[in-house]
Amino acid sequence: MMQILPILCSLFSAPAHAEPTALMRSHGYVSPEFRAIFRPDAKPIDQQRIGMDKSKAGLILDGRVSPPWTFRVHFVLGGDTFGAITTASPVDVDNNGTTDAIYTETAPAISSMVVESTVTYRPVDAFNLRLGQMRIPFTSQAQSPNTDLMFPERAGPNEVFLRGSDLGVLAETNLWDERVLGSIGTFNGANAGLYGNTHGVLYTARIDLNPLGSFGFSETSEWAGPFRFGVGSGIIYNPYTAYDSAGYPTVSIADSRLSASGRIAFYGLYVVGEYLYRQELDSQSSRPDKATGWYGQAGWHLPKGFEPMFRMGETTNDQGFDPRKTVWLDAGLNIYPAAKARRSDQVKLTVHYLSENRIDEGEHAQGVSSRVQVRW
Repeated sequence: MMQILPILCSLFSAPAHAEPTALMRSHGYVSPEFRAIFRPDAKPIDQQRIGMDKSKAGLILDGRVSPPWTFRVHFVLGGDTFGAITTASPVDVDNNGTTDAIYTETAPAISSMVVESTVTYRPVDAFNLRLGQMRIPFTSQAQSPNTDLMFPERAGPNEVFLRGSDLGVLAETNLWDERVLGSIGTFNGANAGLYGNTHGVLYTARIDLNPLGSFGFSETSEWAGPFRFGVGSGIIYNPYTAYDSAGYPTVSIADSRLSASGRIAFYGLYVVGEYLYRQELDSQSSRPDKATGWYGQAGWHLPKGFEPMFRMGETTNDQGFDPRKTVWLDAGLNIYPAAKARRSDQVKLTVHYLSENRIDEGEHAQGVSSRVQVRW
């Protein structure tokens, strides 16, 4: 509910005698997906997951209150889910009047229905200020809309280093017709993958250079223009303090992350690669905790509406002490049957093979998915 307050404030900020000028349009998507994942080396309960739990539907509201003020709200149903406890009962195994265990039942629950809820102030074309909940633009792929991803989900390494959206403020600039894009901001850091109860502020900055002209972050739309390429880099610095369950500080940590990306597009071909780095320094030890990752993906949108695609990625956690490597491999095909629609990607069918291999643990998973995405 708190995420809607900035929008309500902006709606009522105009003088009472002013003529109503608010304009709003709605658009969205429906994306049912069937997925089957097999993990032969996992616990029996986790060895297979078959179903449609990754299906989602989104509603996006874009509006303008006055020329410099706009807003966006992006709701998602069925996005990220977790097991919420619905029943908790004491169990007395030996019937001696003492509780020996707690029996629980869980049900899937949506962790967050709001992907974005922002108010934007744009006094000039080259600068704007966004406030509210949004994705942190740490990587290139974090700036790709959900409906414009090449694969059903973002790359595994991208999600390991930073996922979801966060509350904060972001100043953005656009120079020389989107040839230079930059941003700097602060966020709560609630979705930064930290452990325990923490207090701190996350600082971030990002720059993208597109020397040959405007180059959006869509990964699947057919690129009908000339050759384009872009390079970019993002940084996060998140100093925070961890607290124990009683509310007392335990350790102070300086969390630093770096990303570097390169992208090219040429008449339907889209290629992107990113390198990721993370280092954590704490106040109790002198040993830095380091992690690295990378991924690369390519897709070729052919004239007949077929797009073969391939992706590979890798992360290595705790490199200085106990390295744990994970390798992802994805391949698939996107089919665009609505050739006569306003946009060819208004309807997209996806067939996808995925694998995840945890090298040091000796575990692996393989699966397939099929998805239909309809945009309106």
